[in-house]
Amino acid sequence: MPARSPVAAVPVVPAVPAVTDVTGSLLPILPDAVIGIDRFELVTHWNEAAERTYGILAGDAIGQRLTELIETIYAQGDAAAARRHIHVQGRWHGFVRQISRSGAVVEIESTVATLYDHAGASRGLVAVNRVVDPDAPPSGDNDLNHRATHDSLTGLPNRTVLMEGLAASMARLRSGEGPAGPGGKRRLAVLFCDLDGFKDINDGLGHAVGDQVLVTVAQRLRRRCRSADVVARFGGDEFVVVMAVDAVNDAVAMASRIIEVLDDPIVIGDAEVAPGVSVGVTVIDAVPEDDDPVASVLRDADTAMYHAKGRGRGRYELFDASLRDNVEERLELATALRRAVGDGELELVYQSRRTCGERRITGVEALLRWRHPELGVLAPDVFLPIAERTGRIVELGDWVLRQSLADLSDLTRQHPELTLAVNVSARQLISGRLTRTVTRALSESGVEPGRLVLEITETAFSEDPVAARQVLEELKALGVVIALDDFGTGWSSLQYVSRLPVDVLKVDRSFVADLPAELRAGAVVASVLGLGHGLGLLVVAEGVEDADTLGVLQRMGCDEYQGFIDGEPGALTDVLN
Repeated sequence: MPARSPVAAVPVVPAVPAVTDVTGSLLPILPDAVIGIDRFELVTHWNEAAERTYGILAGDAIGQRLTELIETIYAQGDAAAARRHIHVQGRWHGFVRQISRSGAVVEIESTVATLYDHAGASRGLVAVNRVVDPDAPPSGDNDLNHRATHDSLTGLPNRTVLMEGLAASMARLRSGEGPAGPGGKRRLAVLFCDLDGFKDINDGLGHAVGDQVLVTVAQRLRRRCRSADVVARFGGDEFVVVMAVDAVNDAVAMASRIIEVLDDPIVIGDAEVAPGVSVGVTVIDAVPEDDDPVASVLRDADTAMYHAKGRGRGRYELFDASLRDNVEERLELATALRRAVGDGELELVYQSRRTCGERRITGVEALLRWRHPELGVLAPDVFLPIAERTGRIVELGDWVLRQSLADLSDLTRQHPELTLAVNVSARQLISGRLTRTVTRALSESGVEPGRLVLEITETAFSEDPVAARQVLEELKALGVVIALDDFGTGWSSLQYVSRLPVDVLKVDRSFVADLPAELRAGAVVASVLGLGHGLGLLVVAEGVEDADTLGVLQRMGCDEYQGFIDGEPGALTDVLN
């Protein structure tokens, strides 16, 4: 189905020069409809050809909002491409169908450009719209059918064509007519390809470079695959290959070749990027007994692709039923997780943080548990990854913050200096609402900001380090304490820690667990202690489970620790007593 755009067609080919004005004596005699709009999308110019094309007089059009005069229908995906090209490049060219307020329905070749004022600022858009004959023999850019069935950026078949072609292949497979591999066997393989580093390219180098990367990826895929294979753009940075194979190994070999060809750097101007790709593979020799077998096969390949990403990216994964079972189990948990907050199934337990010398309690860390009505108490490593993928992690994080501060507030009189540590996920950090949420929770609980410790992992900075640091600066301005959790395992380590607004370093338990026997672990802990103390930071060791480990930390000069040496996490009053 074509996508309906909220903005009427106002699109430019790169050869068209920048437009500065549309006034003058040429407008009345131009054969194409010329429409100008200002930055408020109000019509400023409407020539005689526009009157003929749309059946609306200039006097009735000028001063009106363009979207109230014309509805524009783009081929799938072109609406977003048009807006992006106009915003980034100041121009766009494409084919659309338009329905005017008068009832006229026309097929249009539309060219649009940005209008600039003398200071170089955008003051509107101008569109030159030419009516094309939909019954004319297809040729070149006038092939409207090609525009409707192929991705406008890469030229590959779009999702609609992919789904229809896959359905037809399955119908032939069911009837025993094909498709057949080179050796005559009748199996169908679907390879779901997702670029690994495309978001970083888009964010770091801009959408124009990102578009060129997608075009190059499409070209490489088309050259790598056989002429009989279907290569389609599924959407965004996702591509799908459908091919007939004799055996599973044929599909796996193609997945390996795709990974190899997309691992080679792509040079665009002065930039050199290597996005990489993860590939999910599914092979069928019979059509699935499913209400929607096409969607089922694509879902299986997509599931395998995500499993490949989870195992390190830049690799392929072959689908099997256990992956589907795992997905279905996760979906059931995801559905139940939506109800968990409202149904009171979430609860908090606490672990103490103590000084290494006197083992005096200085604070506690709030740890989330889910008391599932059927599965019992679930640990965070079971449901938090699901919450991350589904976006529920922000809601869960807000609940933990409010509830733990309320618990601490109840004990303020008995423990006025006790601190509370709460973990903050990467999604919370860049959600745009964390500072407001913390401010409100502190106000509601009456807890002093200096008693709240927000623990951030190093990996939380990897997605958008600039935005993450800005949020930490805002939180520091509130008086909140910032701790860098799992230190030594992430991307920043020694290079960036001095630039971050943190107060506490927490040595990851993987290093602490190897004390005292492992010399390398001892060297790492000693280095972190030297770094932290040199920067005036408090250093806390995580995962302390026995007296020997604590003794080593005491001799090394570690400030504080936490771990099972003091018992399992429990209710706040039990931990403090």
